[in-house]
Amino acid sequence: MGWTFYHKPKGIKAVDSIIAGCGPEFAKRIVASSATREAVFLVAQFHEPESEVYVPDADGMIRALLVYAIKSVPKEHYNFGYKDMEEGMGPYGCPAPMSIIAQCSELKPLIGDPEYSSLKSAIEYRAMSARSAATKALKRGLKPGSKVKLAKPGNWGGIECQRFTVERARLRGRKGISTVFRAENGMLCGVPARLLEGATVEA
Repeated sequence: MGWTFYHKPKGIKAVDSIIAGCGPEFAKRIVASSATREAVFLVAQFHEPESEVYVPDADGMIRALLVYAIKSVPKEHYNFGYKDMEEGMGPYGCPAPMSIIAQCSELKPLIGDPEYSSLKSAIEYRAMSARSAATKALKRGLKPGSKVKLAKPGNWGGIECQRFTVERARLRGRKGISTVFRAENGMLCGVPARLLEGATVEA
């Protein structure tokens, strides 16, 4: 599916706006919801006893994860957009919180190694989400003075850096104190959580 844009009134949360847009009948299927800055996640219940992706309950019901990538365009009338996907599409760039995945039905075991299947994509998506959650937890746990070595060098303004010392500082445009990374060459860098996958840390 492509992107759908519409006007979202100020003060309405993205997750509430999307649920309302689903319509009352579909909204009744939703059993859990969550949101990040990148996406809204809905767990919806369906009767699919022959599902090729999920392990159905005894009554044939499954709880599937629906992923809505979201985008804001503050200065436009059509100021909010979403792209709706299922986890079997392997939504790139939208890792789901592990708490919402825990509300979904278990995935079926993958038999063989198909080049592509919805089940394979869902398995890979959940694994990617787990890695993302782990790197975010790693970043939250860093303390000033910690030494971090990335699994491979990153690029900041054309300069490759791999080793950093963690600091805490106030950044322009952000509230409160942020975690920042001082490279060996003295450059102050913002290191997103995704780059911390496979990194080693010395306290």
